[in-house]
Amino acid sequence: MSRHHDSNIDPFNAGEPVMPEDTQPDDFPGDACSFADKDYSAPRKRPDAYRAPTDNSPASVADKRTHRAWKAAFKTRDGKTNQKPRASNHTKSSSSKTTGRRSKLAIFILIVFIFAVAGNLLDNTFFDESPFAPFEDETFDHSRARQLDPSELNEEESTVYDVTCQTLSALQDNENVRERICNNLSQELKNSYGYDAEDLGIDPTIYANKLLGNFTYQIDSVYAFTDNEDPADNRGTAFFDYFVPSAYDFDETFHEELSEYLYDEGLSSAHSQLTDAQKERVREIYNDALNEIENDDTESSYGSLEFSYDDASNTFSLKEQSFNELVDSAFQLF
Repeated sequence: MSRHHDSNIDPFNAGEPVMPEDTQPDDFPGDACSFADKDYSAPRKRPDAYRAPTDNSPASVADKRTHRAWKAAFKTRDGKTNQKPRASNHTKSSSSKTTGRRSKLAIFILIVFIFAVAGNLLDNTFFDESPFAPFEDETFDHSRARQLDPSELNEEESTVYDVTCQTLSALQDNENVRERICNNLSQELKNSYGYDAEDLGIDPTIYANKLLGNFTYQIDSVYAFTDNEDPADNRGTAFFDYFVPSAYDFDETFHEELSEYLYDEGLSSAHSQLTDAQKERVREIYNDALNEIENDDTESSYGSLEFSYDDASNTFSLKEQSFNELVDSAFQLF
């Protein structure tokens, strides 16, 4: 059987080739496969339908020219593409310029802030003010207003003014107010230590007299309303500055010393009756604390009193609730 080259044979489905070394002389009888007496010529391959163009073919020359033109369009002088490197360089340049401008602006703001703070410190130094004054706790120091001239008031206002003066002037001799101050101190001790003023052997009247005896006032303004159609709206009001000695240092000193003494004597938990010697020591602590009460009239408070008007008698009378509220606030009776 003669064999010929078939270009349509699929090489992936072809069988394994049989090589000359794979056959043995004993596998074939006689000289059936002997070609010693015959000339051998290699089989010729049938030309395929497609032949790749050579370098000298017209198609090859056209392809090379097209490739060179396309490559030249995207080449720069230094051998890099025209688009991406330029965009990258522009981005880097713009970014560096923007970053530089922001850095300069930040430095400028920082310099201005430093100069402002330094100027403020120098200004406060020359004027003997603390540079941290805006952050310090401000104490309220209410200076008294101008003394009211009674001659400027009308008849109704003069009546309110007179009653106000009488009420505030008689405050230091008001036994009801003095008793309230004494009871407040005694109850405060009872709540804190289990002993009232009598159990401790101290006289709270001394404390009350020191506060009331140094009470002062100055009337600022007076108003009277008597022309309203509704009688309930007819009333009077007086506004004034008043001063009461500060008992803050007294409270702090007295309670600190008394608490320590009662603890040392074992009276804080036992709550047994104090001996005469113990009461004497408590009185010494009490009297020493009274010396801490400040009598300097430098800081005042603002208060008011309200009056009701009686149409029948054409007189003003002080409202009791308004007076009690003033006493509670002035002497811290809570």
